[in-house]
Amino acid sequence: MARQEADHDDLFSEAIALISRALWRRIRTADTENVPQSADVDELAPARLQSVDEILIGTRANGWLSIYWDQSWMVQFNEMNQLRRAYVDPCLYRAQGGTLSRLTRHRDQHETSLLRHDLHEAELHSFLASISQRLRETFALLDRPDSAELGTFRLVSMVHPMDSIQPQDAGQLEKMDSTFLARSLVTRLGQICCQKLVIAEPPRGRH
Repeated sequence: MARQEADHDDLFSEAIALISRALWRRIRTADTENVPQSADVDELAPARLQSVDEILIGTRANGWLSIYWDQSWMVQFNEMNQLRRAYVDPCLYRAQGGTLSRLTRHRDQHETSLLRHDLHEAELHSFLASISQRLRETFALLDRPDSAELGTFRLVSMVHPMDSIQPQDAGQLEKMDSTFLARSLVTRLGQICCQKLVIAEPPRGRH
């Protein structure tokens, strides 16, 4: 398997390791019986999100936040909301020396190689602008309390860090609003949207 294909699989397999995560799924026409007849489901979502079926947001134990749009887009932020990695099919992007390195698979008759290109200033500006726009549109969509009623996306599943809950306190979960964890993830997304995207510094101990 090509290294980039493995990286892609690793990125999306990481989603199940997120200790806190929420999944929203697009409501298709067959599921919109309760949507007002005057509503055009496709028009309710921004153009760049109309082809997206699922949105997953989650955090790791170290506070890193990941956002997935199906298996074609992914962005990951560190605990300081700085951009670490991104995947825009078919390219992987990694923070590198104050910019992003784009890794692209190249195949010829004999082998598959991974080509690296460090984005120059104009490319980086354009790429970050595209990510920022997608993040803002996603936040605006998920932050609407009536998104399910309008027939766009519905919260379908959540996972919370059970290991942090003591047995004697487990009963408190039942008293929590069922969407509390999802709302906290959307709030974190909103915080990222309110700031200028910054490329993450290399983790300490790595050069």
